[in-house]
Amino acid sequence: MTTSIKETELLIIKLRDKYAEYASKYSSKWFPIDLFEERLELAIKNRMNLEGFILAEITNFEKIKASYEKKTKERSFAEQVDRMIEKNIARIKKYPQINFHSLASLEISHFYGALSEFAIYYYPILWQLVTKTELRNFLQKFEEKISFLAVPRGKKHSKRIEDHALILTRNNKKEIDIEKDKNDYLKESAFLLHEIIDYTNMLINIKNSEWESPLKFDQLYIKGEKRQKIINNFSNLTGYGAILKIQDNAQRIIDDFRLRAFRKETPTPSSYRLV
Repeated sequence: MTTSIKETELLIIKLRDKYAEYASKYSSKWFPIDLFEERLELAIKNRMNLEGFILAEITNFEKIKASYEKKTKERSFAEQVDRMIEKNIARIKKYPQINFHSLASLEISHFYGALSEFAIYYYPILWQLVTKTELRNFLQKFEEKISFLAVPRGKKHSKRIEDHALILTRNNKKEIDIEKDKNDYLKESAFLLHEIIDYTNMLINIKNSEWESPLKFDQLYIKGEKRQKIINNFSNLTGYGAILKIQDNAQRIIDDFRLRAFRKETPTPSSYRLV
C-alpha cells in the first residue's frame, strides 16, 4: 500500500513537530531537529523516495525515543538509589562516631558509638528500677552482652570491636571477611536490642506503683560525668517514662541502622511474665 504525496507531506510535518516537541521538553541533543531537516533536505535534493525516507525516519525516531526513555529510567533509578544512600547515611550520622580503626566502615563506627551511648547512658537506669531477683538476672545477662559488644574498657575499645579491628589489621585481609564480621556484629547487637525491647515491654505491663512516681537517682551508683548525663536523660520522668525512653532509644537504633529483620524468633521467657 503506497502513501500519497499529501500523506507523505503530512507525516513529515508530524515528525517535524515531534522532534520540536521532544527537543523542547526533553533534550535537543537526543532529538536534534536540525539534523532531521538536513537529512530531509538531502533526500529532496537527491530525489529520494520520500515515502521510504519518512517511514525510515519515523522508525529511527521511535528507536531514539525508546533509548532515551530507557536511559531516563536508569538515571532515575540511580538517583533514587543515591537519595536512599544519602538518607541512610544522614540517619546513622545522628549518632556519635567512634573511630577505632582507619579502615573501619562509617556504618560500624557510628553503630558502635550508638550502642556504646545506649549502654552507658540509658541502660543503667534499669538497675535502679528493677528490684526482683528473677528480673535482675536478665539485666545481668544483657549487661554482659552489651559490655562485650560496645562498652570501652578504660582506654581500650570493647572486646568485640577489638576483634573486628584485628581483622582490619591483618596483612592478608579480604573484603568479604571484613564485611561478614561487620554484619555479624550488627546482627549480634540487633538480637540484643530486640531482647531488651521485649524485656521493657514486659516491665511496662507490670503494675508497680513506685514506677508511677517521678524518678529518683539516689540508687544510681555511678559517679562523675556519666552520672550527670544519665540524670539529664531521665530527669522529670516517672519510672514508666524512663522504661519507655530506653525502649524508644533501642528501637530508634534498630530502625536507623535498618536492623528490624535481625530478631531471634524465640518465645518470651516465662520469667519475663513475673508480676
